[in-house]
Amino acid sequence: MRKPMLLLSGLILSLAARTQVQVSEEPRHHKVLANEWVRVLDVHVPPHDTTQMHKHSTPSVFIVLSNTRTGSQVLVEPGKPSFADGNIWFESFQDKPRIHRVWNEDTVEFHVMDIELPHVPGSFGKVVDPPFSKLLFDAKPARVYRLTLPAGQHEALPRSQAPILVISLSGPGANGTVNRQPFTKKGDYLFLSGNSPVAIANNSPTDDQQFAVLYLK
Repeated sequence: MRKPMLLLSGLILSLAARTQVQVSEEPRHHKVLANEWVRVLDVHVPPHDTTQMHKHSTPSVFIVLSNTRTGSQVLVEPGKPSFADGNIWFESFQDKPRIHRVWNEDTVEFHVMDIELPHVPGSFGKVVDPPFSKLLFDAKPARVYRLTLPAGQHEALPRSQAPILVISLSGPGANGTVNRQPFTKKGDYLFLSGNSPVAIANNSPTDDQQFAVLYLK
């Protein structure tokens, strides 16, 4: 009995592997920005819903924007990520992709941003640490900070040769701007080419606002 069950399990996994899609083509991974530097996938999985089986194989920064109980079926796993509110990490997928599907076991939406970095990293000019920021990691294709701006604070980031992607980590109801573009909810974003001015403001009179700042190499 054990052998037929193993064969059946192998057949199911084989069929699942053949029906996988690249993560950028998975319907719940909404492609909101794509250029030569980044593909920003804004992922929303409603309560009790499940993604299709999909494959992560491009170097990526992941930003979890909700506190949601989730589960997954994994076919290939290069490492075990941690899904908790505010978690930000990098995976290169250099040696092994991730092939899985994810479901939402909770009563609230699962919200995460998958920022694929398809560019070939090149020379990287000097970066001055942004004010009010903490360096999270310095990976081959990106240097990533968490910036916590106090209430009522306006700051100009030091100019950089590198393109910059800024993402809101606060909301709903935040009251910030980046280059005068409203940043009012988690997942609001702005991509800026190299040597662009970057002006970040927190217009709230009472609350700090957090941003992820990605310098792309």
